[in-house]
Amino acid sequence: ASIDIATLNDRSRTVRESVNDVKFTLFLALCLVVMVIFLFLRNLRATMIPALSLPLSLVGTFAVMHLLGYSLDNLSLMALTLAIGLVVDDAIVVLENIVRHIERGEPVVQAAINGSREITFTVISMTLSLVAVFIPVLFLGGLIGRLFQTFAVTIGVAILVSGFVSLTLTPMLCSRWLKPHQPDEK
Repeated sequence: ASIDIATLNDRSRTVRESVNDVKFTLFLALCLVVMVIFLFLRNLRATMIPALSLPLSLVGTFAVMHLLGYSLDNLSLMALTLAIGLVVDDAIVVLENIVRHIERGEPVVQAAINGSREITFTVISMTLSLVAVFIPVLFLGGLIGRLFQTFAVTIGVAILVSGFVSLTLTPMLCSRWLKPHQPDEK
């Protein structure tokens, strides 16, 4: 009862503001990636397929982070922000190959099967090579190494989850949402 406690410096405000800034950047990156995909594909159905792979990859990454006991700090959020551009690549590659088969005249379901089967090795090799880039960061020593371990694991898991999503969800959505190619009438 005879002790008075006074807060001299409250760092929680700056930490909260910093995390909120990173969350906004994450949302903005997600929106910009989807917008760029739409500008290039010019097809709303085709745009929605990789756009759905983004949040699913992030949710899967959150699940693995929870299992590993990681929290949302600035480094893990930075890793997720950087991963936004990387996780959509696999889905776009699979989508493009399936659309190529549809444009050749194959039925949509068969094009999804053939297109995804044809590109599976490429997606796996792209995914593993991207993960391999962050392995040296995982083994950094000292205090900096421990800090960036969260970064390396988070971005690596996001890339692995996106590879899985692009090989499973993307072909299924393509088989259900894409329309058969209509030849140009002259």
